[in-house]
Amino acid sequence: MRRSSFFLLVLLSGAVLLSGCLGGQPAQPEGWGRGSGGAEPTVTLPPQSTVEIQVNEKDPIYATLTVVFAGGKGQVAVRDILVRVTTPDGVITEKHLEANKGAEVTFQGSRTDDRLEVFVTLTNGQTYKIIDQMVPYRTRG
Repeated sequence: MRRSSFFLLVLLSGAVLLSGCLGGQPAQPEGWGRGSGGAEPTVTLPPQSTVEIQVNEKDPIYATLTVVFAGGKGQVAVRDILVRVTTPDGVITEKHLEANKGAEVTFQGSRTDDRLEVFVTLTNGQTYKIIDQMVPYRTRG
């Protein structure tokens, strides 16, 4: 009986330790990606806080990338919108997008695929990564 109690105690202690090690990923990962070089999972805003962010195609001549705030019923609950573009050479550029319908920010992209991330912080202090995608460079024709 004593041996099984000890074994059970060790097993539960190990489970508690592992649960702390397997926590979620940080809301704002650094750099290009965790080894894959590509986009990572995103989350959906709560239904009452939804907003729309429009990502335009890169300009085929200048490789600029424009991101536009398109509104949404959660517009009044937005404290901040951070847009981050990472180019393949590791250069990270961040700009804040105003939560006013039609507001836009423009980035100088590369002539290859760039990573675009959008983080929305609500007035309650919660931050959500709602967009994480690769934006390709397309030539005309």
